[in-house]
Amino acid sequence: MKRKTDDHSGNPRKSKLPPSLRDKVEAAKQKLNGTPTGKRVERTALNVELHPLLKQNVTSSIIPKDYNPVLQTKVRPGFSASQLNPYLDQTTLSKPTRPYRPLKFVEKGAYVKKADEQRERLKKLQEEQQLKSEKESLGLEPDEVLGEQYFKPIQPPSIEPWDKPLLKGNSYDNLDDVTFLDSEDENNPITIYIQHPVPIPCPWEKNDPAPPSLHLTKEEQKRLRRNERAIKHKEKQDRIKLGLDPAPPPKVKLKNLMNVLTNDAIKDPTALEAKVRAEVEERRLKHEMTNEERKLTPEQKAVKRELKKMKELDRGIYCAVFKIDRLVNPKHIYKVDINAKQNSLVGSIVSVKDTFSIVVVEGGEKSIRKYKNLLLNRIIWAENEHGKKLEGEDEKDQEEPVLEDLSSNQCLLLWEGPIPDFRFRSWSNKQFEEELEALNFLGFHQAEIYWREAKVTISQ
Repeated sequence: MKRKTDDHSGNPRKSKLPPSLRDKVEAAKQKLNGTPTGKRVERTALNVELHPLLKQNVTSSIIPKDYNPVLQTKVRPGFSASQLNPYLDQTTLSKPTRPYRPLKFVEKGAYVKKADEQRERLKKLQEEQQLKSEKESLGLEPDEVLGEQYFKPIQPPSIEPWDKPLLKGNSYDNLDDVTFLDSEDENNPITIYIQHPVPIPCPWEKNDPAPPSLHLTKEEQKRLRRNERAIKHKEKQDRIKLGLDPAPPPKVKLKNLMNVLTNDAIKDPTALEAKVRAEVEERRLKHEMTNEERKLTPEQKAVKRELKKMKELDRGIYCAVFKIDRLVNPKHIYKVDINAKQNSLVGSIVSVKDTFSIVVVEGGEKSIRKYKNLLLNRIIWAENEHGKKLEGEDEKDQEEPVLEDLSSNQCLLLWEGPIPDFRFRSWSNKQFEEELEALNFLGFHQAEIYWREAKVTISQ
């Protein structure tokens, strides 16, 4: 319920108490509220007293930041520091204040970065220790016992040897000297001429395979031949039109007989048909004779094969070494021997009695590849049979020897690869009784290592 007021200011309505009693009541209220008598109290519109800090006339004292109420700031009465030591400046004896230390937050990834740096230092230290140990094992570290750490290292030259004719003195300081700029001077090392060295082909380029030719399909090959024939025919027609070549006679056939020779065919068709048949036969014989002339003779074919093999050798000489456990089958010996001769290979079959045999072949890469396929894939080494008997031998008088079991016989490839030059000059088939004889034969051709390698190689 609202209090009744006598005006619109919000002040309470005056009491009907006597003035003396009313003054005492007002003084008691002011004393109770902490307001001295006679002092105006500021109130809000709701008749509520303002807080002291919100009053305008209240001055707040500013407390310094370095104020410490715990420290003793008062001086004892009757004490004078200047009397105790007049030579000491008392202004410098103030107690040091504690520095302000704000909160410092660790940035994200700081400790990860420190750990990475530590790991990097450890890794670098390990690499340095490993490099040092490697140098010590190789003998590259200076020997402190001999005093090698005090040796003076060789310094690089002040100028390069190829620059000496172009410079004055032993330095590059006179590069702008105009002495060598006169092109007419014969003693000038710098001239207007350019020296082109003679190109020397690289030794390994001759072994590089030839670039593959462009592969054309059947339709493209037909189109190419058709275009070439059309160009030649067009040139032939142009020469006939210019009168350089005589016009060829018409090519009459039985199917175009009536169209080409109309009047003659009507007069004597039998004689004309015989004439046309003779011309057709003549053209056929001429075509076959031309084909026979283009064919190579057996001698020319042999020369062509030899040239092809020599051209293959220009790309490099290859060698292959095979080990055969038992080379006793005459059929196997014949195949190994005749195929080496047919492929123009050089080398030898080296066999020792009652032991293994080795086959050394040298030649072109293509021939070695064919021979390798023969020995490793085509020949069945587990087969064995008797050799063919010569003419005139009596089969009843001679008993056939017992065939050796070759079920575990096999051929192994010991080594293959390019070699700088031929070790063998021809093909041969050598049979020896002792191993020393085989080693002497291979040692003459610098190939005894092949026999030793075959001896230590265990058959699979």
